[in-house]
Amino acid sequence: MGMSTEKKVGLFFLLALIALGVMIELVEEWSPFEKKNEYKAYFNSAVGIRTGDPVRLAGVEVGKIDSIGLEENRVLVRFHVEEGTAIKKDSVAEIRQSNLLGGQFLGITFGSESSPVLPPGSEVQSREGVNIDQLITNIDRNQERVLGALGDLIEETKGPLADTVGQIENIVRKIDQGDGTLGQLVNNPQLYDDIQFVAGDLKIILDRLEKGEGTLGRLLTDPSLYDEANGTVANLRIISDRVKEGKGSVGRLFADEGLYDNASDALANIRDISDKANKGAGTLGKLINDDSLYEETRGTMTNLNSITKKIDGGEGTLGRLVNEDDIYRDAKTTLNKVEKAVDGISDTGPLSALGVVLGTLF
Repeated sequence: MGMSTEKKVGLFFLLALIALGVMIELVEEWSPFEKKNEYKAYFNSAVGIRTGDPVRLAGVEVGKIDSIGLEENRVLVRFHVEEGTAIKKDSVAEIRQSNLLGGQFLGITFGSESSPVLPPGSEVQSREGVNIDQLITNIDRNQERVLGALGDLIEETKGPLADTVGQIENIVRKIDQGDGTLGQLVNNPQLYDDIQFVAGDLKIILDRLEKGEGTLGRLLTDPSLYDEANGTVANLRIISDRVKEGKGSVGRLFADEGLYDNASDALANIRDISDKANKGAGTLGKLINDDSLYEETRGTMTNLNSITKKIDGGEGTLGRLVNEDDIYRDAKTTLNKVEKAVDGISDTGPLSALGVVLGTLF
């Protein structure tokens, strides 16, 4: 029994769907109506890149790689970009990695604005990038170099490092046993008690300061200090203004130029006097420059020294007056007799007074 028309039509559509799926799977990027421009680039190596990998202009996907082949000891990479994508003459193509897992793409730079656009089919200048193989080789080489240097360093410092570790162990043991200042700080509970005691005292002091007790507390809490300081500053400002204006004695000292002139004249006079004195003019100049005055003064002082020695030794009349008591007693007796004579004169006449005086004295 033959197939019905409905079954034939259904089978046709099923086969058509299967063929379309196969075509989509085999020709993933098939775009028959898309316009594109083809270019090429040469590389020394194209490790990891494959046909169908994206072409990106400044990170934006603009095309695909069409084929990869060899040409004259170089790798020829043919690729296309969407129509309207400007590939400049100084644009550079480079095989780059999209991630550390091995994803590759062909990256192209913009180029300068003044550079002309390459026509389709032209060669784009290329630059060799670092592929994953070279990167791993460099890492291995650097790892061997670093680890070798590190091993040599460890070998060289093994002895000093062991000594240092031993010293550290010795220090830790002493600290643990309470030896030295640090050991006492770690093991002595008295330190905690002292710190707690000091903290208590500090709390009391801070509480008193907060309450305004004591001189420092009043400085922190009493606003009158600020007011007084503010007033003092205001007064100082007034005083400085008065001084600047030349008022008062201090202001005149700062503002009056007559003081400077007088001081300048006085200094000139002093300079004139000192010049005359240095030249030997006048009495002061002779006193400063003439040696004869010094010699005369020295001789006078020598004579005075001799006279005072004689007086102190009781020589001569003045020496006897200074050193002997007999003259004092005789003078006192004489004065007493004169006093009696005067008293007698006042009581008698002139003749009798004369006789009294003579009798009293002799």
